[in-house]
Amino acid sequence: MKNKQKPSFIKKSFRFLIFLVLIFISSVLIYIACAFFFSRITVNKQYEKNAIHTVYLMKSGIHIDFLFPICDEFKDWQEEFPISNTRSKDSTYKKIAIGWGSKDFYMNTPTWDDLTLKIFLISNFGLGSSAIQVKYYTDTLPKDSKITPLKLSNNQYKKLVKYIETSLKRSKTNNSSLILPKNPKVLTENNSFYDAKQTYSLLLTCNTWINNGLKASGQKACLWTPDAGGIFYQYEK
Repeated sequence: MKNKQKPSFIKKSFRFLIFLVLIFISSVLIYIACAFFFSRITVNKQYEKNAIHTVYLMKSGIHIDFLFPICDEFKDWQEEFPISNTRSKDSTYKKIAIGWGSKDFYMNTPTWDDLTLKIFLISNFGLGSSAIQVKYYTDTLPKDSKITPLKLSNNQYKKLVKYIETSLKRSKTNNSSLILPKNPKVLTENNSFYDAKQTYSLLLTCNTWINNGLKASGQKACLWTPDAGGIFYQYEK
């Protein structure tokens, strides 16, 4: 009786490839499911008296920023992010939008058309570093942005400011570290970039950072969310 032939190298490779594809598809489905269900779980739903400060969540595309007055009795954001670091150096700006994200993405993708596979992999799989982008505005805000207000007490406001301050990667003199992008198209008239702590990934996205800031300041937040929709779901339900 003849022995059965062992599977060829090609067959083994094909089976292994099928196995990897199934693992990848399963991982994507699990990620999407977790993003949906965890974003529907509300945490830190606290209400404090004397919520006299208004900070905004500003959604532009898939990204959310915190929107503050440039200066108030608790914080002058120009101490961290001087307007002189922008191209316009416009002293009439009234508001500042602060967001966190992948440094590789920020530095190399002025538009989505500039996104490459390399940047996508570095950004989403924790292979690069992070940055904070700030944008300055007059009282006129972008019409295509979705905005919702947050009402904070003095204590909550201070906690949110502290959260952003501690997200910065500082110099030896304890100052924020300005980043000058190699791609000049990244810079607009009203924005600038600064080195930040932590590493961007699929688990810690720009919107996860915003959500963690909401948690840190005692505001309503998702248990976990990687996307902007989860946060706005909490504030619209």
